Amino acid sequence: DRGDVIVDGYSISMLDEEGLAMIRNTVVGYIPQDYGLVEDLSVYENVEIPLLIAGVPKKIREEKVSEILEYIGLKNMASKPARFLSGGEKQRVAIARAMVNTPSVILADEPTANLDWDSSMRALEMLKSLNRDFKTTVIIVSHDPRVIDYADRAVIMVSGVLKSYKESRV
Repeated sequence: DRGDVIVDGYSISMLDEEGLAMIRNTVVGYIPQDYGLVEDLSVYENVEIPLLIAGVPKKIREEKVSEILEYIGLKNMASKPARFLSGGEKQRVAIARAMVNTPSVILADEPTANLDWDSSMRALEMLKSLNRDFKTTVIIVSHDPRVIDYADRAVIMVSGVLKSYKESRV
């Protein structure tokens, strides 16, 4: 009933608060269910936040944010405040913010919960392309059965126990 979580060679249980903060900001990207955007900040500023926290120099921040916004198709909305975005656009900004530090792992909490069908499919395609293009491990927690179609592997929880549901033969 005990174990250890190893992320990028780091044993989580052996890290102090500073080490855990470093893991959270550089190794793991997180996409919250409610987007987690600062509504009064622009798209650009919301994506830039993890880079500011990590102390990345301005020139590199500008390059990375611009590149990520181009990748998600929102470069033309860089100066738009988050409060004026649609749900699908907010989700794409949350995905961009999670990936701007090029993490090894992205954790997505119900990434399709607040989206219409088209926006849900676009978000899932984007997460799948992150896995393919950047070799990022994407872990999605969801009640949405459509997510399974985008997964290489899926597990379900039954009475508190994880069980294999789908395995890729890749």
